[in-house]
Amino acid sequence: MSILTWNDQLLVGLDSVDRQHQKLVELINKLDELVAVGGDSDVLVATVGDLADYTAYHFRHEEELMAAANFNPELFAKHSEEHREFVDKIRSVQLDAERDRSAISGDLLDFLVDWLCHHILKTDKLMGISLSKGVDAARIEIDRHEHLGVLHSNLYSALRESEERFKDLADNLPALIWITNAKHMPIFCNRFWFKTFGLHSGRLEKQQWMNVIHPEDREQVMAAYSKAAGEKTKLKIEYRLLADGGKVSWILETTAPRVRRNGEFAGLMGCGMDITLRKKAEAALAKLNHQLEEQVAERTLELTVANQTLEQDKNRLIQLNLQLQEAQSHLVQAEKMASIGQLAAGVAHEINNPLGYIYSNLNTLKNYIDELASAATLAERLAGNLPENHPVAAEFRAFKSRVDLDFIKTDAGDLVKESLEGATRAKNIVQDLRDFSRIDRQNQAIFDLEAGLDATLNIVNNELKYKAAVVKDYGGVKPFLCVGAQLNQVFMNLLVNAAQAIADFGKITIRTGYRDADMVFVEIADTGSGMSDEVKAKIFDPFFTTKPVGKGTGLGLSLSYKIIKDHQGEIQVDSVQGQGTVFRIFLPLQPATLAPKLP
Repeated sequence: MSILTWNDQLLVGLDSVDRQHQKLVELINKLDELVAVGGDSDVLVATVGDLADYTAYHFRHEEELMAAANFNPELFAKHSEEHREFVDKIRSVQLDAERDRSAISGDLLDFLVDWLCHHILKTDKLMGISLSKGVDAARIEIDRHEHLGVLHSNLYSALRESEERFKDLADNLPALIWITNAKHMPIFCNRFWFKTFGLHSGRLEKQQWMNVIHPEDREQVMAAYSKAAGEKTKLKIEYRLLADGGKVSWILETTAPRVRRNGEFAGLMGCGMDITLRKKAEAALAKLNHQLEEQVAERTLELTVANQTLEQDKNRLIQLNLQLQEAQSHLVQAEKMASIGQLAAGVAHEINNPLGYIYSNLNTLKNYIDELASAATLAERLAGNLPENHPVAAEFRAFKSRVDLDFIKTDAGDLVKESLEGATRAKNIVQDLRDFSRIDRQNQAIFDLEAGLDATLNIVNNELKYKAAVVKDYGGVKPFLCVGAQLNQVFMNLLVNAAQAIADFGKITIRTGYRDADMVFVEIADTGSGMSDEVKAKIFDPFFTTKPVGKGTGLGLSLSYKIIKDHQGEIQVDSVQGQGTVFRIFLPLQPATLAPKLP
């Protein structure tokens, strides 16, 4: 399709200029076709760029010709100014099109056609006559009527070509294509439309058209056409055609208003598709769906009864499985703690024996060193009473200087003191280990909760000292009745987990206190990696762990939860991923609130 038609009437009489004009017409026609068919964006932008580049080249050529021929200076300047304005316009459109393809619109093409036609037929025609005949351009008159005649002829030719192409395309499409004027009189219907409606081409009236539409649908169709015309909006409608033999065809039609640039309504145009087969398929499908729904309803009733039975069986199995897992977890943990307790008790016993005589010998050594220090002081006094040149006095002074007797007297006492402090600390750790791991203390007894925390910290000190600074904020909780060994297990699990949640080095805070008169609390907070809501919801499930395979059993927190519940207490957790976790344990003080028998 051509928006411009090149012909001899556009020749200006200069071969090089005429060839370039023809090339510009080809580029504008190419751009028009790309806009009309919705061409590729990159190709559209490239075509605008080609037009801008070629126009600049063409204008330089014209200006070189005018300069060489001493063209009228005033008209030369005016001609060149038109060139610059046109190039600036095209370059501006090119930049806009690179950002937004919609910049290339029908208005742009109208501008190109109007500018190019008037420029060729007026400004360039004047230049061509002047250069070819050697006449001053100011003395040349262009026939305005001839100018308009050429323009109208060119545009009419392009319009006829466009119309013929549209009709040829419409007549070969398997769709109902029609156009009406502002009075709703049909002015074009394609061959497929006449064939589908069973009408003959020739004079077509509106009533003939409406008579073919099913009587039940005519009012609906007329109302839709009136709405499209009145509101100037596009719409879709389905309706039936009724042939002479009673055959019914279904049509899906899209109707759009034709509106002139001044906003005046010019008529309607429509495109319809035969959807009879689709409608039959929909009817068959609806019937089949109804049958299937009845069968599904019957089968659903049967499955509902069966599912209820299965659900009951499943619930019983779940309860049995939970009981089995709980029993298994307790058995594993009990065996584990028993083995650890026996091992720890044995190690503590073996360490305690040599530690006892080390501690005893260090006390004796301290007494010996004190006596030796007294003897050294006495010897120093005796040597000081001897004459300066006495051999014994000289020998003592040399000995004192050589061994630094004053330092030995001071440092020996400090070494023994530090050794006794280390032995005392080791003795306390061994005692804490024996108290913590003793497996025979499974009955309720008065338990000092804060002392139990301290003992647990001693046991897990090696796990904590490289990972976190431990801050203790004890509230002075008094001893109360509980199973202390089990609570120590809970504290150990929480403290080790807190250390393992810290990537480099962080802080673990332990708080104790009273929540109410009959309730104490223990809070263990860390600055570790925290947990997601999904992980937090599962941490007390048996065998759930986020640790790598072989690094955790998933029993620590589930058993801790069970121990606290057996004490009629409560354990809570707050965690923010990336910030840390807080575990809070609440325990009752009244013995009556405890379970009658703890495992």
